[in-house]
Amino acid sequence: MRAILLISAFLLTTSVMNAQFGYKNKMEASNGIEISYKVVHEKYFDKESPAQIRLKLKNTNEYPVNLKFEIEYSTDLTKKYKSGDVEICIPAKTARTGKMNGLVFELNTSDTGIFSSDNAEWEFIRFDVEQIEDCKLITK
Repeated sequence: MRAILLISAFLLTTSVMNAQFGYKNKMEASNGIEISYKVVHEKYFDKESPAQIRLKLKNTNEYPVNLKFEIEYSTDLTKKYKSGDVEICIPAKTARTGKMNGLVFELNTSDTGIFSSDNAEWEFIRFDVEQIEDCKLITK
């Protein structure tokens, strides 16, 4: 009985940890910021939950940066949705990812393959990178 519980806990932990990785889609780097993303369901085990774009932003610079951006996605080539302004500080040689850092944007669909068709796309409509001295100095 104990072995079954340990195996179950291991499998559950492995599954949840695997959800944190997988930023396989890469975009062109901009001003020393590497951009990766994935489109996943909000709830890992609920395939009917809303789809989300989750970003991974890695600062490859030797200095911290303050990043301000906005994304926009469109469906059916006419419907456009915006994320609103996002601001995040990323220390030198560090990455910020997904939900924990507010880099998740809900889509108006549960289809995680939305961007594999020609009828939908997303892009940064603003992407400003500013060199700063220290992330601790940024006040919100």
